[in-house]
Amino acid sequence: MGELHLGDEVTATFHLLDHGEKRIRFFQELRHVEGWLTATAEQLSLHIDMSGPRVVPYPSDILPTLGQVQAAHAVLGTPVRAGKRIAIASCQGPALHS
Repeated sequence: MGELHLGDEVTATFHLLDHGEKRIRFFQELRHVEGWLTATAEQLSLHIDMSGPRVVPYPSDILPTLGQVQAAHAVLGTPVRAGKRIAIASCQGPALHS
């Protein structure tokens, strides 16, 4: 991955990987306009009713659209970098106690 600098032009992509009645999972990439990768992000997002707050289903008019977007994105295949395990190296494995 390359480093961006002030003034660099970029493109961003959004790929809906999965969805349910209360959540979506998506993958994003940021690339320099010359094509090299600068950043990736994979997220699981919950639909929150802030009056609770609590996780609630998406409105009935939103769910069909999510299905359509996911179907359209499915033909692209799963991004190579999606679904990878992440960890902080200093935090891997069982904790040591003296």
